Amino acid sequence: MKLTVLMESEPHPCGYLPDRLAVHQETLAFELNPAEYRQLVDHGFRRFGRGLFRPKCPSCQKCIPIRIPVRDFCPSRSQKRNLSQNAPRLDLQIEMVSQSEDQKDHLANLHQKFHLMQSGGKGWPDQSILDSSRFVETMVEQPFPVEVWNYLHKGEVVGSGYVDALPDGLSAIYFIHDPKIRAMGPGIFNVLSLIEGARTRGLDFLFLGFWVPGSASMAYKANFSPAEILAPKGQWIPLAPKNMVDPF
Repeated sequence: MKLTVLMESEPHPCGYLPDRLAVHQETLAFELNPAEYRQLVDHGFRRFGRGLFRPKCPSCQKCIPIRIPVRDFCPSRSQKRNLSQNAPRLDLQIEMVSQSEDQKDHLANLHQKFHLMQSGGKGWPDQSILDSSRFVETMVEQPFPVEVWNYLHKGEVVGSGYVDALPDGLSAIYFIHDPKIRAMGPGIFNVLSLIEGARTRGLDFLFLGFWVPGSASMAYKANFSPAEILAPKGQWIPLAPKNMVDPF
């Protein structure tokens, strides 16, 4: 493992809870393997390309790492319905992140469509074509091999998710989809597919990044049950229904 010095960001508007300021600890990974990154996950870090970060907000602990024990997962009625409706319609193809121009062009186009939809529906900042190109270049520059889970509808790739394969689980990095399939619930279907994929590989967990109670774009992660969250002292504990609003 070879990382840059851990730095702390300046306070900036929170992307999840707009009435709050956020502070992150950040570092860059020059050398990092999946087992080493797995250790960092237990310390609250997430990864985007070579960048690693964790929240260090002085007055807020709402960004909480969450994972699903895949062998114990029990889908809800709506999740079962999502599976039964989408499994026949969305074909999964898994490939590795590469320098392929076709892959990069497709992901940049899909990223732009997705963020234009989110900026209108959830108030995300507008994303330009340049921002989408930067997104793809960031995702190409990885410290270790990363999977792309592509979902095809009638032969067209309409959703793509970046996934880390870790020693004991899969870790969902980022998922984007074409707005025209939004009504199909592709984000939920992606999580359900990852849970089944982890089970099939004999892994224990699906790591879903941060659960943020009160955030419209992040609160859904607690709907996959049972779930575990990373407590401030560093241990994974069950997420109980009574703790949904204020876990700690």
